Amino acid sequence: MNRTDRLMAYLVMFQSRGLLRAQDFAAHFEISERTVYRDIDALLQVGVPIYGMAGEGYRLLEGYYLPPVTFTPKEARTLALALSMVMGFSVPGNTRKSAETARDKIQTILPKRLKQEVAALQTVLDFYAFPQPELDFDDMQFVAFQQAIHDKKLLTLTYHSLAGNKTTQRTVEPLNLVMIDRAWLLSAYCRLRKDVRHFNLGRIDQYQVLEEAFEPRKVTPSRFPAERFDIAVRFDHSVVRWVRERQHFTFIEEQDASEAGIVMTYRVANWSVIATWLLGWGDNMEIITPHALRENVAETARRMITKHAD
Repeated sequence: MNRTDRLMAYLVMFQSRGLLRAQDFAAHFEISERTVYRDIDALLQVGVPIYGMAGEGYRLLEGYYLPPVTFTPKEARTLALALSMVMGFSVPGNTRKSAETARDKIQTILPKRLKQEVAALQTVLDFYAFPQPELDFDDMQFVAFQQAIHDKKLLTLTYHSLAGNKTTQRTVEPLNLVMIDRAWLLSAYCRLRKDVRHFNLGRIDQYQVLEEAFEPRKVTPSRFPAERFDIAVRFDHSVVRWVRERQHFTFIEEQDASEAGIVMTYRVANWSVIATWLLGWGDNMEIITPHALRENVAETARRMITKHAD
């Protein structure tokens, strides 16, 4: 990125984020803090009203507005793709409507040639959620959790755990929302378990946002729970292509077992996370380790035979 583009990007960051430190610019643009200071000085020289706050950072003078935003061809295509995905994957509601109006507004400020490129792109791309359920970004629970995270308010949950198939009552300090394998998870510090836990929104039977606020803890939300174990599974060559196409999100690695098939390793918190997916491959799948899970699958197969016996 040349310096002119970088200076314009400074203004966009100021207007969208407000208070920023030299370290923030240095990390974002991968430059030294000394370069940041020179860039800030250059903006001041051309009359941009930036003022520094000792020990806090820099901010634009309130009331200062940027000229109309312009997009590069790559940025315009990226925005068009993102908005098309939101409209294709979300249920009808405020979010989809907002995506449509945002798309129309962006179209009005694009140069004619770029507008034609974006329009051509949208005519050849479609996004569908079928057979998976569409995303509901306006769901009351989803919105309430976002607000609770922002306001640092405690949540009480009635949670139906897949492991053990039982319901527990939890008081949690919400940290963030993350989508994994087409399911929304709430990452939160659980006061019952005294650690960070991940709650599938579809398994929360009831919830309440409390008035009580909490002080953020020094915790790092992880993608998966810390206590995990590996499962080695051998797949027949006849289904390997389809396994890779529908790969489970806990997949770690694969190894060629020659004529015997391909051995794939999965790292899970409990067997129930992957059980249904693995059993769906029938006799084209064999669990190698751990041995306890081999016995579990064998017992499941025996029960199935009994149920289906004439």
